Amino acid sequence: MENNITIRDIQEWKKSFVKNKGISEVEETSIKIALCKLTEEVGEVSKALLEEKWEEIPAEVTDVIIFACKMANIAEKFHGSEDLTSVIRKKMGYCETRTYDSNLKKFDKPENKEFK
Repeated sequence: MENNITIRDIQEWKKSFVKNKGISEVEETSIKIALCKLTEEVGEVSKALLEEKWEEIPAEVTDVIIFACKMANIAEKFHGSEDLTSVIRKKMGYCETRTYDSNLKKFDKPENKEFK
């Protein structure tokens, strides 16, 4: 059985990758690269879905996850934000409190100061 990969593993790999490849770690440059790549990868997921290229979906979603983790790394490194893993746990708990209205086909938005 394979070892599971955690969000923290992805974040640490991305930090190491950036350093090893000599990619700029200046905040402004990091943001531009991460945002452009994240947007590009979301577009590639959308394209694969629209073209029903199901075999491409896992690789494209992986790219989205990697660049989303890069954005979290920027927030953590430059702005001292809470670590992504903790926020994911809190967000999942919040989602569990929400109820689904099948007539409206949407979830309610209970009061929460962290998630709007």
